[in-house]
Amino acid sequence: MPRHALGILTNGAGPGVALPHYYDREQEAPSRPFRIRVRARGRSLSLWSDAGVFSKDRLDAGTALLLDACELLPGWRVHDLGCGTGVVGVVVKLAEPSCAVLCSDVSERAVALARRNAAERGLDVNVRESDGYAHIPESFDTVLLNPPYVAGRALIYRLIDEANLHLLPGGALQLVARHAKGGEMLKKKMLEAFGNCDDSRRRGGYRVYVSRKE
Repeated sequence: MPRHALGILTNGAGPGVALPHYYDREQEAPSRPFRIRVRARGRSLSLWSDAGVFSKDRLDAGTALLLDACELLPGWRVHDLGCGTGVVGVVVKLAEPSCAVLCSDVSERAVALARRNAAERGLDVNVRESDGYAHIPESFDTVLLNPPYVAGRALIYRLIDEANLHLLPGGALQLVARHAKGGEMLKKKMLEAFGNCDDSRRRGGYRVYVSRKE
């Protein structure tokens, strides 16, 4: 079974044992889709979720802040990077229907869920399986990212660098993180990659870090 290169852990399973994670392409847990209720950007939605996806039982606090605080303008090209259930892409499309939204994830199950959640509402959202930008040649006005902490720093740094390459001039990477648990380190990386980073949007220990491509 294919595994993400950073999906090998030894915690409690013996050395070299591959444990399934939401950032793996395939999931071992049986698929049993179920409904969850989420509230973000002034909307209450029922979405499909499943075992093996990030924050499967609820909208996590970081993503909720990202959705409530992110900058969106009509007509923007928006990339929901690491989309999971597709909640970010769905909410963005509902909030700004003129935006062109692409959701992507390395996980086949996440991609299927995002497609289902968008299609159920008749939303024109492009959903694509991709490890980072491997299958995404397009450029965007903004990239929205709640990074997979458990996958390791190297992967998150790569996503930041790749997002920079796929932003249009003046475009913004908007990344959410818990400041005391890795966010400060990610801010430094974004400053290094972009030369700027604003983290003024904060709630409950989380911050949205915004870097613009100059």
